[in-house]
Amino acid sequence: MFSGYQTALSKYAQFSGRSRRTEYWGFVLINTIIILALELVAILAGRDADGAFTVVGWIFIAAIVVYSLFVLIPAIALSWRRYQDIGWAGAVSIVGWIIPLLTFIVAFIPGNPGANQYGPDPKA
Repeated sequence: MFSGYQTALSKYAQFSGRSRRTEYWGFVLINTIIILALELVAILAGRDADGAFTVVGWIFIAAIVVYSLFVLIPAIALSWRRYQDIGWAGAVSIVGWIIPLLTFIVAFIPGNPGANQYGPDPKA
C-alpha cells in the first residue's frame, strides 16, 4: 500500500509508461487518509465555541490546500499511466477527471498482459 504511494511520488511528473492497480490504489488510499486526517483536525481542534475557524483551523485548511496542490501532478500522471496500462491513450484520463466514474472503473480493470504500445508490463 505505502509502496504504491512512494512509487507514484517518485514518478512525480512521468506520463510515459504504465502503472499497476496496486500503485494506483496505494496512492489513492494514502492520499485519502492524509486528507481526512487533516480535515478531522481542522474540524475538531480548529473551531472555537461559536463554530468559527480559529488560527489552528486555518493552518490545517492551508495544509490541506498545499498538500492537494503537491499531489495534483502525481495524481494526474498516475491516472495517465493507469489508462495506458489497460491499452488506452493516457489523454483519455482527462475525461476521467471530468467523469470520475470512468477512472473508478479503469482502476479495477487489469492491465494488458505483456508489453503494449505504452511500455513493458509493470508486473514483469
